[in-house]
Amino acid sequence: MAELQLHNEVDELAVALVAALARQDGDLAIALSASMVPLIGDRLGLQARHAAWTAQAHQLQGQTDQALIKIREAIALATTANDPEAVAALKGLKVQIVTGKAAAAQPGALPLPDTLLGRAVAAMDSGDHDTGAGLARQARIEAQSTGNARDEVLSLLAMARICGQEDSAIRAAYRVADASDDKNLVTAVARAARAAAISLPKKVF
Repeated sequence: MAELQLHNEVDELAVALVAALARQDGDLAIALSASMVPLIGDRLGLQARHAAWTAQAHQLQGQTDQALIKIREAIALATTANDPEAVAALKGLKVQIVTGKAAAAQPGALPLPDTLLGRAVAAMDSGDHDTGAGLARQARIEAQSTGNARDEVLSLLAMARICGQEDSAIRAAYRVADASDDKNLVTAVARAARAAAISLPKKVF
Protein backbone atom coordinates (compact mmCIF):
# COMPACT_ATOMS: atom_id res chain seq x y z
CA MET A 1 0.00 0.00 0.00
CA ALA A 2 2.83 2.41 0.89
CA GLU A 3 4.53 1.65 -2.44
CA LEU A 4 1.29 2.31 -4.34
CA GLN A 5 0.85 5.62 -2.54
CA LEU A 6 4.45 6.55 -3.41
CA HIS A 7 3.86 5.76 -7.09
CA ASN A 8 0.66 7.81 -7.11
CA GLU A 9 2.46 10.79 -5.55
CA VAL A 10 5.37 10.76 -7.99
CA ASP A 11 3.00 10.30 -10.94
CA GLU A 12 0.96 13.30 -9.81
CA LEU A 13 4.15 15.36 -9.57
CA ALA A 14 5.13 14.19 -13.05
CA VAL A 15 1.82 15.38 -14.50
CA ALA A 16 2.21 18.74 -12.76
CA LEU A 17 5.79 19.03 -14.07
CA VAL A 18 4.74 18.38 -17.65
CA ALA A 19 1.97 20.97 -17.28
CA ALA A 20 4.47 23.52 -15.93
CA LEU A 21 6.72 22.92 -18.94
CA ALA A 22 3.77 23.39 -21.29
CA ARG A 23 3.08 26.76 -19.62
CA GLN A 24 6.78 27.69 -19.97
CA ASP A 25 6.99 28.01 -16.15
CA GLY A 26 10.63 27.12 -15.60
CA ASP A 27 10.73 28.03 -11.90
CA LEU A 28 7.85 25.74 -11.03
CA ALA A 29 9.15 22.97 -13.29
CA ILE A 30 12.52 22.97 -11.54
CA ALA A 31 10.86 22.93 -8.12
CA LEU A 32 8.62 20.00 -9.10
CA SER A 33 11.61 18.18 -10.57
CA ALA A 34 13.44 18.46 -7.26
CA SER A 35 10.37 17.16 -5.40
CA MET A 36 10.27 14.07 -7.62
CA VAL A 37 13.89 13.01 -7.00
CA PRO A 38 13.41 11.07 -3.71
CA LEU A 39 10.24 9.39 -5.01
CA ILE A 40 11.33 7.96 -8.37
CA GLY A 41 13.06 4.87 -7.05
CA ASP A 42 14.29 2.30 -9.58
CA ARG A 43 11.76 3.07 -12.33
CA LEU A 44 14.27 3.40 -15.16
CA GLY A 45 11.81 4.78 -17.70
CA LEU A 46 10.62 7.44 -15.27
CA GLN A 47 14.23 8.28 -14.41
CA ALA A 48 14.89 8.96 -18.10
CA ARG A 49 11.75 11.07 -18.50
CA HIS A 50 12.52 12.98 -15.31
CA ALA A 51 16.02 13.80 -16.56
CA ALA A 52 14.55 14.99 -19.89
CA TRP A 53 11.92 17.14 -18.17
CA THR A 54 14.59 18.63 -15.94
CA ALA A 55 16.70 19.42 -19.00
CA GLN A 56 13.74 21.24 -20.54
CA ALA A 57 13.17 23.18 -17.32
CA HIS A 58 16.80 24.33 -17.30
CA GLN A 59 16.48 25.20 -20.99
CA LEU A 60 13.51 27.43 -20.21
CA GLN A 61 15.63 29.21 -17.60
CA GLY A 62 18.47 29.72 -20.07
CA GLN A 63 20.69 27.33 -18.08
CA THR A 64 22.09 25.48 -21.07
CA ASP A 65 25.03 23.83 -19.31
CA GLN A 66 22.73 22.22 -16.74
CA ALA A 67 20.27 21.33 -19.50
CA LEU A 68 23.01 19.52 -21.44
CA ILE A 69 24.07 17.56 -18.36
CA LYS A 70 20.51 16.36 -17.77
CA ILE A 71 19.76 15.54 -21.42
CA ARG A 72 22.92 13.43 -21.62
CA GLU A 73 21.77 11.64 -18.47
CA ALA A 74 18.34 11.09 -20.02
CA ILE A 75 19.85 9.61 -23.18
CA ALA A 76 22.06 7.27 -21.13
CA LEU A 77 19.09 6.10 -19.06
CA ALA A 78 16.88 5.56 -22.10
CA THR A 79 19.70 3.60 -23.75
CA THR A 80 20.01 1.41 -20.66
CA ALA A 81 16.24 0.91 -20.70
CA ASN A 82 16.54 -0.27 -24.35
CA ASP A 83 14.08 2.36 -25.59
CA PRO A 84 15.35 3.41 -29.07
CA GLU A 85 12.35 5.66 -29.79
CA ALA A 86 12.99 7.64 -26.61
CA VAL A 87 16.70 7.85 -27.41
CA ALA A 88 15.93 9.31 -30.86
CA ALA A 89 13.55 11.90 -29.41
CA LEU A 90 16.02 12.83 -26.68
CA LYS A 91 18.81 13.30 -29.20
CA GLY A 92 16.53 15.70 -31.04
CA LEU A 93 16.03 17.66 -27.81
CA LYS A 94 19.79 17.69 -27.29
CA VAL A 95 20.24 19.25 -30.73
CA GLN A 96 17.78 22.00 -29.76
CA ILE A 97 19.70 22.74 -26.58
CA VAL A 98 23.09 22.75 -28.28
CA THR A 99 22.01 24.91 -31.22
CA GLY A 100 20.49 27.42 -28.83
CA LYS A 101 23.68 27.48 -26.78
CA ALA A 102 25.86 27.82 -29.86
CA ALA A 103 23.88 30.81 -31.08
CA ALA A 104 23.88 32.49 -27.68
CA ALA A 105 27.63 32.00 -27.34
CA GLN A 106 28.37 34.26 -30.30
CA PRO A 107 28.73 37.99 -29.64
CA GLY A 108 25.54 39.69 -30.79
CA ALA A 109 24.19 36.40 -32.13
CA LEU A 110 20.75 36.46 -30.56
CA PRO A 111 18.33 37.89 -33.15
CA LEU A 112 16.19 40.92 -32.40
CA PRO A 113 12.64 39.84 -31.47
CA ASP A 114 10.99 41.93 -34.21
CA THR A 115 12.97 40.31 -37.04
CA LEU A 116 11.93 37.22 -39.00
CA LEU A 117 14.70 35.22 -37.35
CA GLY A 118 13.82 36.51 -33.90
CA ARG A 119 10.16 35.58 -34.41
CA ALA A 120 11.20 32.13 -35.68
CA VAL A 121 13.30 31.44 -32.59
CA ALA A 122 10.57 32.77 -30.30
CA ALA A 123 7.96 30.52 -31.95
CA MET A 124 10.15 27.45 -31.57
CA ASP A 125 10.99 28.32 -27.97
CA SER A 126 7.25 28.42 -27.26
CA GLY A 127 6.77 25.01 -28.90
CA ASP A 128 5.18 26.23 -32.14
CA HIS A 129 7.61 24.50 -34.48
CA ASP A 130 5.41 24.76 -37.59
CA THR A 131 5.26 28.56 -37.39
CA GLY A 132 8.91 28.72 -36.37
CA ALA A 133 10.01 26.60 -39.32
CA GLY A 134 8.11 28.78 -41.79
CA LEU A 135 9.59 31.96 -40.33
CA ALA A 136 13.09 30.44 -40.29
CA ARG A 137 12.80 29.60 -43.99
CA GLN A 138 11.73 33.17 -44.74
CA ALA A 139 14.60 34.47 -42.61
CA ARG A 140 17.05 32.35 -44.58
CA ILE A 141 15.77 33.71 -47.90
CA GLU A 142 16.08 37.25 -46.54
CA ALA A 143 19.63 36.57 -45.32
CA GLN A 144 20.60 35.10 -48.70
CA SER A 145 19.24 38.15 -50.52
CA THR A 146 21.42 40.47 -48.43
CA GLY A 147 24.47 38.21 -48.27
CA ASN A 148 24.21 37.93 -44.47
CA ALA A 149 26.02 34.65 -43.71
CA ARG A 150 25.53 34.95 -39.95
CA ASP A 151 21.74 35.22 -40.15
CA GLU A 152 21.57 32.47 -42.77
CA VAL A 153 23.51 30.12 -40.50
CA LEU A 154 21.34 30.99 -37.50
CA SER A 155 18.20 30.48 -39.60
CA LEU A 156 19.43 27.03 -40.62
CA LEU A 157 20.33 26.15 -37.03
CA ALA A 158 16.80 27.16 -36.06
CA MET A 159 15.47 24.84 -38.78
CA ALA A 160 17.69 22.07 -37.38
CA ARG A 161 15.48 22.10 -34.28
CA ILE A 162 12.69 20.52 -36.37
CA CYS A 163 12.62 16.75 -36.03
CA GLY A 164 13.82 15.10 -39.24
CA GLN A 165 15.55 18.22 -40.57
CA GLU A 166 18.65 18.11 -38.37
CA ASP A 167 20.97 16.55 -40.95
CA SER A 168 20.05 18.64 -44.00
CA ALA A 169 19.84 21.93 -42.07
CA ILE A 170 23.13 21.46 -40.22
CA ARG A 171 24.98 20.45 -43.40
CA ALA A 172 23.59 23.48 -45.22
CA ALA A 173 24.60 25.69 -42.27
CA TYR A 174 28.11 24.26 -42.43
CA ARG A 175 28.43 25.05 -46.14
CA VAL A 176 27.42 28.67 -45.51
CA ALA A 177 29.69 29.02 -42.46
CA ASP A 178 32.61 27.41 -44.29
CA ALA A 179 32.24 29.75 -47.26
CA SER A 180 32.10 32.78 -44.94
CA ASP A 181 35.39 31.76 -43.30
CA ASP A 182 33.93 32.97 -39.98
CA LYS A 183 35.43 30.89 -37.17
CA ASN A 184 32.56 31.65 -34.77
CA LEU A 185 29.97 30.45 -37.27
CA VAL A 186 31.92 27.30 -38.10
CA THR A 187 32.30 26.53 -34.38
CA ALA A 188 28.58 27.03 -33.74
CA VAL A 189 27.66 24.62 -36.54
CA ALA A 190 30.27 22.10 -35.43
CA ARG A 191 28.76 22.02 -31.93
CA ALA A 192 25.30 21.42 -33.33
CA ALA A 193 26.65 18.67 -35.58
CA ARG A 194 28.35 16.89 -32.68
CA ALA A 195 25.14 16.96 -30.68
CA ALA A 196 23.24 15.43 -33.58
CA ALA A 197 25.99 12.87 -34.31
CA ILE A 198 26.49 14.36 -37.77
CA SER A 199 29.98 14.04 -39.27
CA LEU A 200 31.35 17.20 -40.88
CA PRO A 201 34.73 17.85 -42.49
CA LYS A 202 37.23 19.71 -40.32
CA LYS A 203 37.77 23.36 -41.13
CA VAL A 204 41.36 24.59 -41.11
CA PHE A 205 41.77 28.33 -40.64
